[in-house]
Amino acid sequence: MPEAARIDLLLQAPLPTTATVLSERLENDTYVLSLELPLDLACFAEHFPEAPVLPGVLQIAWALAFAAPRFGTSTTCRGMDQLKFQRLLRPGDQVQLTLRYDAAAGRLHFAYRVGDATCSSAHLRVGTVPGTIHAQ
Repeated sequence: MPEAARIDLLLQAPLPTTATVLSERLENDTYVLSLELPLDLACFAEHFPEAPVLPGVLQIAWALAFAAPRFGTSTTCRGMDQLKFQRLLRPGDQVQLTLRYDAAAGRLHFAYRVGDATCSSAHLRVGTVPGTIHAQ
């Protein structure tokens, strides 16, 4: 395929809507995901074009979505405790997401970090999806 045709295909492709998972490990009862925020993430064009940042609501949605297949939890949040946004997440950031599920309390804890700096964290009230098997 000629170079110009490949470039046209890339430009017409939909923009990514989620982070790229670079690696993942399980430490005791906590999943640690290394993520990269694509430079062309779809939300960056609208949130804010001149100084793009990852919306907080998307950080919560991703935590729920990444936790669901790992813990068998719902992607629906019934409530939040101790929600904190401390640092902006920007295009190209390499981010560490930690996920820990307390099944007895029905609470998912997440934290996004860049290096040693915590960017955001919360305890989300979620339940498990009936009939799923999850790691603990």
